[in-house]
Amino acid sequence: MFDKRFHLPLILLVIALLLSACSTPTQPTATVEVTQPTAIEIPTETEPTEQPTATPIVLLDADLLLWAPENADPNLAEQLENELSAYADANGYSFAFTTSLNAAQLSPDVRVVVSLASPSEVESLASVLSQVQFLALNAPDLVPTENLSLVVTTESSRDQLSFLAGYALALGVPDFRVGVLSQAATPEGQTTRDAFVTGARFHCGLCNARFAPVEYYPFTAEVSDPANPADWQAAVDALLAKSVTGIFVQPELSTPELIAYLNSKNITLIGIEGQSNLESIQKLLGVLSSGIDLEPALGRLLLGEPVGVVKAGIELKQVNRDLFSDGRMILFERIKQDLLDGYIKTLP
Repeated sequence: MFDKRFHLPLILLVIALLLSACSTPTQPTATVEVTQPTAIEIPTETEPTEQPTATPIVLLDADLLLWAPENADPNLAEQLENELSAYADANGYSFAFTTSLNAAQLSPDVRVVVSLASPSEVESLASVLSQVQFLALNAPDLVPTENLSLVVTTESSRDQLSFLAGYALALGVPDFRVGVLSQAATPEGQTTRDAFVTGARFHCGLCNARFAPVEYYPFTAEVSDPANPADWQAAVDALLAKSVTGIFVQPELSTPELIAYLNSKNITLIGIEGQSNLESIQKLLGVLSSGIDLEPALGRLLLGEPVGVVKAGIELKQVNRDLFSDGRMILFERIKQDLLDGYIKTLP
């Protein structure tokens, strides 16, 4: 017989087990990290980023180099560029021009640098490039060294120009047959006459002609009234009577009529820049002018020889090479430099 008291607890236990089996099991809790969605970048066309590059060094490869910074005198820079280029072409050298310069730019072939840079710039560069000869213009306060030479411009005077006119004319005219035409009773005339005579005799001493008529040159003649044709013609004729074939005319006397008369007598003349009627002279030895003549200095510098201080101020231009050879030009330049250096007196 079924005992209800015994089976009731068992039935309750079974029911409890069934209920627990039907309940939802507890799932383990997962930790979820919440992140913002990553934006998708759409590629667009952009300019490539330019990487900085080193400025390439321009190597200057020339025998002769002109260094003229942008703040240099443009007229002087242009004049020097033309003259140096012509000199290089005529003598078989290469030439280059630059507005900036540093030691890394110079090739081993560069021999001479002509500089218009500031004194400090050229001095600094010359100190580290001992193998290059530097010629500095407008830097009178610098001290010359073994590879740094200076050009100092000086103002030429009447006595210097007249002295060199006498020297050059006696050097270029055969048998030293030269004379000077000056204005009487004026300081300018006296200086012109005396300096010319000193210059001519500096070259030839007694200046005695080797062939007849044998005379001792130079001769002088003075014009009292330049406006009177009879006066200046008489003075010229006095020189011609002494077989003078080369005459220096004081610039103040240089009228068209006087020059035309001398041309008719086939007279060799030497002039001074700015003198009237130079263009009408038919037989011109040359023209003395204030300027810078670098040729003598360049010749030595290109051979590696320093020239120290060059006192520029007088130049013989428009030279008639039929009358004045290269050898005569060398002699003239030497005397000119000694004169400018103060070693020669222009007056007796």
